[in-house]
Amino acid sequence: MKKVIICFLFISLYLGFTQVMAQKTLLPFDPVTSHDAMRQLYESDSIIHLSFKPLLLNKSDYDTLVKRTNDRYTTREYQNWIGRKLFRENLVVIEAEDLYLTFDVLMNLELGNDFEDSSEGQITTNTRAILVQGNITDKVYFRTDFYETQSYFPSYVDSMIRASNVVPGQGKAKPFKYSGYDYPVVTGIVNFQASKNVSVQFGQDKMFIGNGYRSLLLSDNTAPYLFLQVGLSLFENKVNYHANWASLQNLTRVKGVQSTTGDDLFAKKQANFNYLTFKPSPKIEIGLFEGVIWERWNEYTKSQDFDPVFLNPVPFLTTAIKSNDTLVSSILGLNAFVKPFTHVGFYGQFSYGTNGGGSGFQIGTKMYDVLQVQGLNLQAEFNQVGQNIYGTQNNYVDYFHFNQPLALQKMEDFTELNFRISYRYKRVLGSLRGVIGHLNKSATKQHLIDNYEANVAYLLNPITNLMVNMGVRYRVDSFGPNTNWVYFGVKTNLRNLYYDF
Repeated sequence: MKKVIICFLFISLYLGFTQVMAQKTLLPFDPVTSHDAMRQLYESDSIIHLSFKPLLLNKSDYDTLVKRTNDRYTTREYQNWIGRKLFRENLVVIEAEDLYLTFDVLMNLELGNDFEDSSEGQITTNTRAILVQGNITDKVYFRTDFYETQSYFPSYVDSMIRASNVVPGQGKAKPFKYSGYDYPVVTGIVNFQASKNVSVQFGQDKMFIGNGYRSLLLSDNTAPYLFLQVGLSLFENKVNYHANWASLQNLTRVKGVQSTTGDDLFAKKQANFNYLTFKPSPKIEIGLFEGVIWERWNEYTKSQDFDPVFLNPVPFLTTAIKSNDTLVSSILGLNAFVKPFTHVGFYGQFSYGTNGGGSGFQIGTKMYDVLQVQGLNLQAEFNQVGQNIYGTQNNYVDYFHFNQPLALQKMEDFTELNFRISYRYKRVLGSLRGVIGHLNKSATKQHLIDNYEANVAYLLNPITNLMVNMGVRYRVDSFGPNTNWVYFGVKTNLRNLYYDF
């Protein structure tokens, strides 16, 4: 099997090593950046695969996207240093021969209240963070950030944290004062561009596969995880392939064993995430997905021997070989995207769990500059997921990491309709989002959970999405208390956090 990997890498390097390369950078996968960037990418006639995120773009293309967005909404130039750094640029930029480096301070200072639950008191978040990224020559791109946060959450989020010991989408929760949580989050990646056609990436971060708000295949819903990725581009970028080898954890303590630092060890498992996409034109993209989870420890047989099939980079071969192996589970999926008009796209997904035989599907649409109104965007999406797709939490081959689903937060046996309307005028942003959910977990009574959010913000710096924002989240739960969460804050918005469950 090792020979297969060596041959795979050798052929990939040979196919592209003589090509001219360019500096790379990751496009942040957040609502503000992605909306403006995706609108421009929809207009482009270039073959760019949009369903594997974060997108790794040529730095020149990324700079063009940022400049066009800035020029579209504001033409003001700032001559003094404070004006440029506050409203237009990275905080620190270092440029030298074969080196480009930026440094930014990130934050989220938020104050709110749940008016349906006076016992919880104020809901606050205090995040301090740093972001460093850059290029070394045209071959190496690196990015790292560190978040340190203390928060108080509304009761429905607090209940989930108490059950999982993890803040949704972020880190392991430690008690803070009376009812708060302290949680760090660290991500970092190094991307080596071996050739124009081959990239090798190593780090700790998240991935997202799909064109929608949710993903039935692989989402950024969970905490970051350690991974090694090989990306391959062929036939003038019409075919892309990403092979990922990842290390995941259940927050189940390995009894009687401690690390060299004296801390408890948690049960580990391994994962392969393989994604093959074909894009014959800018208007059509089809992707095939394979997600394989490998058991590495359980409380009865302890550690499992390493299986060399885990190294296999050939998509779907592992699932075929291990179809009867109880130490392995697989999620197979299809992703599709079509863009019939310049600013209109339709997308869908299908997922299938090989162990339980369950399935799910997604259909949706995105529209930019709706009715030719600049800055008015619309997204609508329907998800339906059956039983026995992703496994049961903490069964050692479940589709979870850090007690959080690798796909959707609700995981299985539900239907959901969600929509988002957003509008941007110069530096003012407004959005309205709704998620109407139906959980099929009760035989006697329908469990309905609806989430709505209205938000308005003033964007100070589009480079880090530094903004002043305010809004309200309203949640209706037919099995529990409602939530009326009103908030105000100042934050840099460079990541997705999902609280609409």
